[in-house]
Amino acid sequence: MKYVYALSAMLALITFATPAPASEKHRAKLLEGVQETPAVITGANGSFHMVIERGGGSFDFELTYEGIEGGSVTQAHIHVGQPNVAGGIVIFLCTNQTPPAGVPVPPSCPTPSGTVTGTRTAADVLAQTTQGVSAGELSAVLTAIREGVAYANVHSTASPAGEIRGQIERGD
Repeated sequence: MKYVYALSAMLALITFATPAPASEKHRAKLLEGVQETPAVITGANGSFHMVIERGGGSFDFELTYEGIEGGSVTQAHIHVGQPNVAGGIVIFLCTNQTPPAGVPVPPSCPTPSGTVTGTRTAADVLAQTTQGVSAGELSAVLTAIREGVAYANVHSTASPAGEIRGQIERGD
């Protein structure tokens, strides 16, 4: 019995001595028209960086884009979808249209170039039930990001389905 107590004490010590995991970094290093589905021929480009905070309850992001040729920027989002597949919108990054009901109002998108930053939480997640994401289910969105089946894109008036897009992957 004393061995059980000793083993329990050692396991507790290891648990307390193990540092909590650091925040995770993910990015879409290049948003471009040829990654859209269908492809868009444009000189516009951008980047998306995000940091998932310890515990996964939120993430901070920076979306930068320039040279949107298709008129004005209308909105930017994170979608669940593998490369070459159009997926459902799960998180708004910015919008110049009527914001979605039931989530915090995202900021306006600068046009035709600019940078958008912010923090997103479970309150920002839109339902895509056919893709396994319920409203408010940030953990499902983060799973899609970690599995490489999420992308960021920027929509414009001339390319309402999206002018530039980049698959989100792990990295700085």
